[in-house]
Amino acid sequence: MTPSLTVLIIEDDFLIRTCLVEFLQDSGLDVREAGTCAEATACITSEPRLDALVADMALPDGDGMSLSHQARERWPDLPVIYISGHGDLRRNETSGDPARDRFISKPYSLAAVLKALHEMAEPVSG
Repeated sequence: MTPSLTVLIIEDDFLIRTCLVEFLQDSGLDVREAGTCAEATACITSEPRLDALVADMALPDGDGMSLSHQARERWPDLPVIYISGHGDLRRNETSGDPARDRFISKPYSLAAVLKALHEMAEPVSG
C-alpha cells in the first residue's frame, strides 16, 4: 500500500475548509488545515513532510501565494493548488508548470481538487 499524501489546506471559510478536509480525509489523504496565514506558517514550520498545498488566495492576514513561497523554501518541488473566488490570480508569480502550480476557481467540485492533488503529487510512472 502506498503511503498517504500529506496535504495542507489553507482556507479561511470554515464551511468550505471543513467540507474539503473531510472529503480528502475520506479519500485516504492525510490532511492538515489552517484558517489563517499564522496557522499555516506554524504548520509549514512544524510539519516533517508535506506532499501538496491547497491555498486560498485571499486570507484575512495575507495570501496563499506568499505561503506557497514560504513552503517551497522547505520543499522546493511542492505542488500547489491555488484557490480563488475573485479572479485575482497572480499567475506571473508561479512556475507556469502544471505539475507544480494549478489554479481552481470557486465554486469548485471537491473531486476536482482530489484529482488535481493525485495528478500533481504522485510520481508519474513511465
